[in-house]
Amino acid sequence: MIFLPSIANVLNFKVNVLDRHSQIAFGSIQQADVFLSTKRNMGFGEQNGDISLINIPINFINDSDVTDGNSIKNSVI
Repeated sequence: MIFLPSIANVLNFKVNVLDRHSQIAFGSIQQADVFLSTKRNMGFGEQNGDISLINIPINFINDSDVTDGNSIKNSVI
């Protein structure tokens, strides 16, 4: 299956990419007790913008750790 990227046009703003736990807000906004822990590739493979070049590098990563780092949520609420 091939899915097309979603495009949001709000008034005169064009939003190409909404990432994890992201928002489009016009006006005041308040967030309380938000915790987001993700590990993602910030290198090649993510295409942002209207005209993006496609680069397909070939690499191998040998990560033999069982856990890289445990994330713990500490909240004051």
